[in-house]
Amino acid sequence: MGTWGPPLRIARRTTRRALGRTLLVAALIGLPVFVATWFGVVYRTASPTGEMLAARELGSADARVDVSPYKAFGAFWAEPSLETGEPMPADGAEDPVRHPATFDPRPLLPPGTQLARAFHESGMVDLRGPGANSTVAVVTGDGRSALTAGTYRLDSGRMPATDGEVAVSPSLARHFGLLDGDQLRTGATITTSAGRQVAVVGLARTLIRPGTPTVFAVPNTALVPVATTSSVRYLADLPDTVDPVTLVRPLHGQGIRVLPRANVVDPPFGPQSTSQDSSAIAVTALIIGFGVLEIVLLAGTAFAVGARRQTRELGLITATGGTARDVRRVVLAQGLFAGVVGAGAGAGLAMVAVFTGEPLWERMTSTVFTGWQIPWLRVAVICLLGLGAGLAAAVVPAISAGRQAPMAALSGRFAATTASGRIRPVSVALLLAGITCALVGSGLIGAVYQQAKENATSDLYQPTATPTGPIALVLLGITAVIAALVWMLPGLVAKVAGLARMLPLSGRLAVRDAARHRHRTGPAAAAIMMAVAATSAAAFAVSNALAAEAEQYVPSARHGDALIRFGTGGPTAVTYSPALVERVAKLLPVKDTYSLGTVSHYSAQRTGDYLPVLATKGSPDSASGVSGAMLLAVDPAHLERFEGYGPRAAAELRAGRIVVPAADQVTNGKAALLQETGEPNPPTFGHPAAYVPGTPNVGQFRTSSLISPAAAAKLGKVQVVQVHFELNREPTEDQLSAAAVALGQDDALLIERGYQSPAKYWFAGILAAASVVTLLGVAISVSLSAAEGRADLATLAAVGAPPRRRRSLAAAQAWMLGQIGCLLGVGVGALYGYTAHAAFGSPYFAVPWREIAGIVVLVPLLAGLLAWLLTRSRLPMVSRLN
Repeated sequence: MGTWGPPLRIARRTTRRALGRTLLVAALIGLPVFVATWFGVVYRTASPTGEMLAARELGSADARVDVSPYKAFGAFWAEPSLETGEPMPADGAEDPVRHPATFDPRPLLPPGTQLARAFHESGMVDLRGPGANSTVAVVTGDGRSALTAGTYRLDSGRMPATDGEVAVSPSLARHFGLLDGDQLRTGATITTSAGRQVAVVGLARTLIRPGTPTVFAVPNTALVPVATTSSVRYLADLPDTVDPVTLVRPLHGQGIRVLPRANVVDPPFGPQSTSQDSSAIAVTALIIGFGVLEIVLLAGTAFAVGARRQTRELGLITATGGTARDVRRVVLAQGLFAGVVGAGAGAGLAMVAVFTGEPLWERMTSTVFTGWQIPWLRVAVICLLGLGAGLAAAVVPAISAGRQAPMAALSGRFAATTASGRIRPVSVALLLAGITCALVGSGLIGAVYQQAKENATSDLYQPTATPTGPIALVLLGITAVIAALVWMLPGLVAKVAGLARMLPLSGRLAVRDAARHRHRTGPAAAAIMMAVAATSAAAFAVSNALAAEAEQYVPSARHGDALIRFGTGGPTAVTYSPALVERVAKLLPVKDTYSLGTVSHYSAQRTGDYLPVLATKGSPDSASGVSGAMLLAVDPAHLERFEGYGPRAAAELRAGRIVVPAADQVTNGKAALLQETGEPNPPTFGHPAAYVPGTPNVGQFRTSSLISPAAAAKLGKVQVVQVHFELNREPTEDQLSAAAVALGQDDALLIERGYQSPAKYWFAGILAAASVVTLLGVAISVSLSAAEGRADLATLAAVGAPPRRRRSLAAAQAWMLGQIGCLLGVGVGALYGYTAHAAFGSPYFAVPWREIAGIVVLVPLLAGLLAWLLTRSRLPMVSRLN
């Protein structure tokens, strides 16, 4: 042949004749290309850059102008961008000198500048709902100006023009019954909890989190109080002769921040423009590398099917003068065709899915798409990787096909592997070294995490230390483990064949066939191993993340209790009254009611809505980490419900003493009480106190000093802040709805049910993913085995084997291959899981036993069952040449 022309023509014809096999390989290549392309386009569109980002943030304006209440900012340290926040006021300019909402910045801007108030969240408003009240966000801005167009989406109607008008989000309109179908009902209104009624004139959504219930109002609306110390944001249309960049520094000195449009389109380099974390790059590269390797392994076994089935055709090439190179070119050309079809179809279908599913992707990303941004270079690289994976998958089958003797190929026989199944010592050393690196790296991550936790000064601190060096060490170790296992797998299959004598006949035949054809079963088991490693790693990561969340979870009340929190100000506060508590108690299955309250000294003076409360004093360098604790009045009978700690603490309260959360707050049997007024050194006075170890990790108990209501009444006034209901049973939905109506808020009542783990949803998806990838790899390998073993099956039938033997053999092959891949995959995933345990701060190495058991036991059995069901019992008789 001499050139690529004849091999390409032969490959094209073979591809058309074996269309099913070609489509299978193309699907293996195209699916990752589809997912990667879809994710790249959707992610880039949801997180736009350049002019699209500028249009979303600034509309058609030339710049954004933020007016602060200060007369000047501090030193100019970075060019403004979306990542940099508002500068700090200059020394001596910390006190507000103007009301930003009423200040007119036009005199400070070039003549001819047009301004419009930009939309931003200004507060919350309490609205009367069909049942209980609902608290929603209020977004204010000038919707009548063309400058703000593009910073929100108007679905229907118009934006508000006066303080008596609002636009609402579709989700809020549905909740309040303001829609006729999908259209806003004529004359629709909403009413605040204060009784003010406003007209709804349009349906609009924010571009970020559009599903959030939102009210759009004019600037300085009466729906929310106007803050006097918050900056006010404008969009500015400057004269054509003015460069916004020239205004940045002069206005910075006057307490006004200017963000030019050019700084949004092309962000300036500054302290915020740091390079990507090398660990993130390493993880991304590892994922891409594993994905390509899995495609190569799975598609390679499928190409081996084609090479076996066209053994005679390839033998004719050599018999008519073709060389081994020509044979290899034919098989490689088939890989090229499959890569082109798979990558092209994957990218094309991804584009179709992206454009046709826009509403779904908007809901998924909680973002309104204002235009499409397609990363063409990334898509091209993804397609090239898919094409390269197709070629790489055909390399090993091409080399094997080129080595066939012409006579053996013409007879349709493909030589089985006869080399010994020895496991090379180098691969074992690589495996051990990889495990060591992964464990050492995980230990280093855990040590850094523990050190950060010990250095934390607040119990609200959540350490997230994952240094680059240990992470890189872990990734290196896991990569080495996978490489070693892929190298060892053919030998492992041969070793497993030594156990065949203990299996039934079908199992013995399956294991020995797998050992003879290690060129097939090795890569297929490796592909299953890698896929299962990913799913089991996800299972370990989820388990340890949830274990960390459960460890950090602080219940608000005793398990099974209902809780109401009370406030004294704001639109969402529920005001305490004994009558309200009694009314709610009658609506729920309540056994007992307990009140918790803050204590104010009889001499405390109210400042607006705030009444200073009493607290115990502690030293800032307290060994316990508690430097002070608010005084909380609690019924001793309520404390007695907490086993161990409760009866002892209740006895101290009944004796008139305060129970403090730290032993070093008690000196000579007394604790120092102070009034929290914000003064540097408030006066203190002593009160009998005691420390009871074992404070329950419940709500305010863990950080408060406790006092009985009788002792608190001697100090001053008790203001109830919480009421706990001890319930006889779980309330019904009707009872909860009735309580919400009585309280006037949808979420004012809380039932403490403990940490609610979302694990079942995660693990269901993980188990399904493990099943799919395992079945895919098993199906390819079993089909290859069936293609290679027709003559063997014919011989078995000729010597009296029953028809069901073929089904049993296929089921045994599927089970064995799935079992090897799943066992090794879970082992690799456990290394990831051990690292996740350290990185997430899990209190222990959480193992998802049920999910791992499902992967190791049920998935291989399912693979065997499906192989048994989908395999024909009878096979047409074929001749066998010796």
